[in-house]
Amino acid sequence: MKILLIAMPDAANNFFRMVKIPNLGLCSIAANLKGHEVKILDLVLAHKGVGACLSDCLREFTPDLAGVSSMSFQYPTAKKAMSLIRQFDPGIKIALGGYHATTQWKTLAEERDPAFDFIIRGEGERAFPMLADALERGASFSGIPGLSYKENGKFAHNPPGELMDLSTLPLPDRSPRLLKNFTYLSKKMDAIETSRGCSFQCSFCSIANMYGRSFRPYSIDRVIRDLERVKSGKVETVLMVDDNITQDVPRFKAICEAIVEKGLNSMEYFVQASVLGIAQDPELVDKMAAANFKLVFLGIESVHKKNLQFLKKGDIREKTVQAVDLLKSRGIAILGGFIVGNPDDTREDVRNVFKEAKKLRIDLAVVQCLTPYPSTKLREELLEMGLVTNKNGLSRYNGFMCNVRTRHMTNKQLNRAMNWENMKMFFRPGWFVDNNLIRNREKGSLKVMLNNFEYIRGWFQGDQFRSRHRF
Repeated sequence: MKILLIAMPDAANNFFRMVKIPNLGLCSIAANLKGHEVKILDLVLAHKGVGACLSDCLREFTPDLAGVSSMSFQYPTAKKAMSLIRQFDPGIKIALGGYHATTQWKTLAEERDPAFDFIIRGEGERAFPMLADALERGASFSGIPGLSYKENGKFAHNPPGELMDLSTLPLPDRSPRLLKNFTYLSKKMDAIETSRGCSFQCSFCSIANMYGRSFRPYSIDRVIRDLERVKSGKVETVLMVDDNITQDVPRFKAICEAIVEKGLNSMEYFVQASVLGIAQDPELVDKMAAANFKLVFLGIESVHKKNLQFLKKGDIREKTVQAVDLLKSRGIAILGGFIVGNPDDTREDVRNVFKEAKKLRIDLAVVQCLTPYPSTKLREELLEMGLVTNKNGLSRYNGFMCNVRTRHMTNKQLNRAMNWENMKMFFRPGWFVDNNLIRNREKGSLKVMLNNFEYIRGWFQGDQFRSRHRF
């Protein structure tokens, strides 16, 4: 069977010019599709001509089955892509998977004339290959866990599947990619994962809808084998997409040691980490530096105790200072993740986030607006408070566009406050000179500068973070 796996192009515009991140999940699914002819079309690299790229692909490789992966904010684009596939060949079966399918399957199943034939809920490495095999054999779909399918004109929903035993998964297969120019500031980039999930209780996090409050690590040997495969492709920058790699600090230290031992520290590494994980063991940061970790996205979230309590982060302010100092002392650049738009935020609270980021010497404050992602507890709370200003326009749910108000600021006031503080941060004197994030990066300063002219254009329109792809 010929199978086409498709990733959506939508990406927050403030990052797209600087980084183009590959979809790793589809590569993992591809590795499990033994006996089938598989291609992966990652449309993030077709940003300026999505429809034309998909049409060209369908003419050259007409699949029997198309798998479409979509986040909630990407779903409007996914509908366009699936409709295009339908128009090209109504005989192509289409399965929708990813976060949006997993959390919104009931709503999706009630759509009038849906553009998809199947919904896959949860991890796709088991269900999608079982679906492909069943279609090829003409077998029943009833035993496929996490699958929704049409039966007698309506969708039937099989029971959900259990979380995958990661030790059974083969290495991701990146060879079926049709488009391959993934980069970070002109450096060739790829992605790996060393674990899935996080057991923390942060109220804003949506990953629990995929994995529950669980943490599942791969073996270190498997991580190293995947890195060796990535290195063979002449990759310079590796993004570790783990939800919380510092959930198990001794294991992360062992990964760093193995990277050095195997000579894989010729590549540079980016990772997401928790404040508590970095602060609890200074030796970890030494080992990260030796392994050539160059950038850490640090989940700081807030500088206000009241907001940390609301977000169920605990009072981590002192640990934040320790974590930042440790990373800065080893020359590791820091993306500091912050959230504004909390229920009691004022204009001064938003301003203070940027002021504190500067005091902390964060290389780049990544300030997101509190977002009521579908099926999260946070969404229920904000709806009950009457603070959600955009309930159904999910294309704006990328984390950077304001869909809420606070008790003291309207949605428009909140959006403009974020814009203004962002512009002041990016254009303050000395930012490009002192910034570890872009130092020694070819064309880095120019790309960052050009990217931030979008803030000026979006000042009045309120959509400076909307994806700029063209279908």
